[in-house]
Amino acid sequence: MKKRRFYSIRLKLVFLLSVSALIAILLSSVAIFFYTYSKVRVESQNSLLNIANILAKNLTAPIEFDDSKSAFTLLKTLEINKDIQGAYIFLNDNKEFVSYTRDNGIKSSLDSKIQNYSQQHKTQEHTTFIDSDNIIVSSPIYLDKEYIATFYIIATTETLNNNIIGQQIVQFIVVIISLIIITLLAMRLQRIFTFPILKLKEVTDEVSKSKNYNLHVEYESNDEFQSLFNGFNNMIDKVKEQNLILETYTITLNDTIKEKTKAIRKKNKELKSTLKTMDQNVIFSKTDLNGFITHVSQAFCIISGYSQDELIGKSHNVVRHPDMSSEIFQNIWIALKNNACWFGEIKNLRKNGTYYWVYTKIEPEYNSDAEHIGYYAIRQDITDKKRVDDLSANLEIKVEKRTKELEYTKLEIEEIHKHTRDSIEYASLIQSALIPDNELFRKYFKDYFAIWHPKDTVGGDIYLFEDLSEHECLLMVIDCTGHGVPGAFVTMLVKAIERQIVSKIKHEQEDVSPAKLLSVFNQNMKQLLKQEDSASISNAGFDGAILYYNKKEKIIKFAGAQIALFYIEDSEFKMIKGDRYSVGYKKCRVDYDYKEHILDVKEGMQFYITTDGYLDQNGGENGFSFGKTKFKNLIQNSKNESMSDQQEIFLYGLEDYQLDYERNDDVTLLGFKL
Repeated sequence: MKKRRFYSIRLKLVFLLSVSALIAILLSSVAIFFYTYSKVRVESQNSLLNIANILAKNLTAPIEFDDSKSAFTLLKTLEINKDIQGAYIFLNDNKEFVSYTRDNGIKSSLDSKIQNYSQQHKTQEHTTFIDSDNIIVSSPIYLDKEYIATFYIIATTETLNNNIIGQQIVQFIVVIISLIIITLLAMRLQRIFTFPILKLKEVTDEVSKSKNYNLHVEYESNDEFQSLFNGFNNMIDKVKEQNLILETYTITLNDTIKEKTKAIRKKNKELKSTLKTMDQNVIFSKTDLNGFITHVSQAFCIISGYSQDELIGKSHNVVRHPDMSSEIFQNIWIALKNNACWFGEIKNLRKNGTYYWVYTKIEPEYNSDAEHIGYYAIRQDITDKKRVDDLSANLEIKVEKRTKELEYTKLEIEEIHKHTRDSIEYASLIQSALIPDNELFRKYFKDYFAIWHPKDTVGGDIYLFEDLSEHECLLMVIDCTGHGVPGAFVTMLVKAIERQIVSKIKHEQEDVSPAKLLSVFNQNMKQLLKQEDSASISNAGFDGAILYYNKKEKIIKFAGAQIALFYIEDSEFKMIKGDRYSVGYKKCRVDYDYKEHILDVKEGMQFYITTDGYLDQNGGENGFSFGKTKFKNLIQNSKNESMSDQQEIFLYGLEDYQLDYERNDDVTLLGFKL
């Protein structure tokens, strides 16, 4: 049978009182709402009807003299009431005399509603009509008690709906406040009923738990609860009295039994404790006269790795180690056959193939009739002692040998490290030699700076500057795959390709196109590194920017692969984004066409090219990258400084932002002014 869920009396009382009060409040709220709704509706209709009656009396003269202009002026006074959308006067032949609408955009719909209403309510009495959108009232117009026309007013129900909504909000707030007050009162009232019951439950649980029959319910009241508590207290006293009689009777009987069993239990406990301790800690076994095992201790099973079932009925050969000679066991058997004891060190084999040493004492076993029934052996684990002896004997030799090995290895590592370091430093000299001479920059630019900081001794960043003719130069900024030695190897390959490209330009005297030069790099890199398909082993390439400057024609051509060109023109910061496509990698298409940008330049313009090592450096409070926004701010804030001062600003700006974060990548940043 499914157990029913427990609900406390306190919860039930609070729920009952709250639900009863809530139902009463909801019913009264519904009644108040419908009463208020009806009242507001009637008031809205009566208000419009009064207005219609007043105006109907004033409209008699304009209708009599067929003065539609005066009638319209009277109707226009209704615009004071924002709910009134229009008014109409229909003569007794149901012909429209004059009309007024607040908004001409809805005139056609109002006309239709009034026409339908006038057709359905052809009467000379006051009428009213209301739906979800409009209120329509009509008032007859008489001249000397003769019916001459009907006056209609049509208004929106917006004010009516707002009043009803306001009433609903007020009633909802009243219901919520009332519910809170009722809940608080219900919680207070339930305490009057539940406190005595909970008090009784508390004492009952304590008596049941502690068997303390001296406890009573202490509660003063003048109601049925007091009678209940008095009955409970009397019952506890009766139970206490009966319990004392029973205890007195059983104590005498128990004392006799306890005295007789106490000694037996003590001896039994001591014996069990001794046997358990022996079984757990003493490596002990028994055999019959033929040497087959009849009993083993738990300690024997633990050290050997075998279970009792695997050992009983077998000889001790199951744990015999091959290192122990058969002669030793023959001597043991001879001593035992002569009813003598044997003791000594034995090396045994565990089930898992490892070994252990024991100091063993073997003696004959006799029964109560002095008959020889078998043998028993007690062993002591001396494995650690034997290992320490072996280690002590060989330790000095091993230490001396290991020390010589370490010294030799240390010298070998130091030699390898020195050779590697010298090679890298020499490679650094070679790579530094590839960096262009500053005199080339002075020939074409009014001012300039160059920052080239490899992350390691050598790096994957490099910039190249070539003098093509008296007025033409070529600037390349390259960020190769990786950094350190791998990146440096790629820069050597880039330099080799660059020398071929420049030689061809000078020899053939062709127009220089940075975009085509990037395509040439892309094709040569993929061909030289055999990266034509996705199965290629290597995957190297670079992000780069190539800038061609013609001093005579005052133009700059630029093409970028993942690297942008930043510049200042007329104190305004501008940027040309490079293609979002790298050069030479396996995924790069060999026929990709890079976009070329041509700028007409003038004196005073400043240009900046940087690899991603500057922009991607982590730092700041949250460890975010430096980013293009901060880089743009540095350019704008320092644009009026000399290029040498700007160089310091860029270096210190990156250092201050980096804080304790590790340098991410090589950093290359060039700036020049025309």
